[in-house]
Amino acid sequence: MASNILRPTVYVPTREIFSRLIGRKWAPLPAVLASFLVSGVMHEWIFYNIGRSKPTWGITWFFVVHGVLLAAEIGVKKALNGRWRLPAAASGLTATAVVIGSALWLFLPAMMKCNADVMAHREIVAFIEFVKNVGPRLRIDKAIVFSSFP
Repeated sequence: MASNILRPTVYVPTREIFSRLIGRKWAPLPAVLASFLVSGVMHEWIFYNIGRSKPTWGITWFFVVHGVLLAAEIGVKKALNGRWRLPAAASGLTATAVVIGSALWLFLPAMMKCNADVMAHREIVAFIEFVKNVGPRLRIDKAIVFSSFP
């Protein structure tokens, strides 16, 4: 969903503007940076609405760091023009380590600040209580339920 929103509203217009300034080959780099920046600010806004606490901008920095790293990866690939490639195992392991490390450093503290873990726990407990209270009172016709399966 985020890609479907950011691509036409941020990435494509930014790429078109920068293609006139720096050429079509390198225009995706600032477009990627702009898309990740906007995504970070939007996530920051979502977390503000959840927790109603002053933003720390850690979530935005999480996205900015990933945007910079992705732009660097794209730039290196364009510069090397397919002459050399990192093995898939090394690439996957590096990407995973970067995502987990940066999430623990920047994203998780912001989630904890707005008590997302406490709210999720409350929602789970409320759902379990709902099922305990309402579930036994629901009469489910077994013939209808099982006739819908092949």
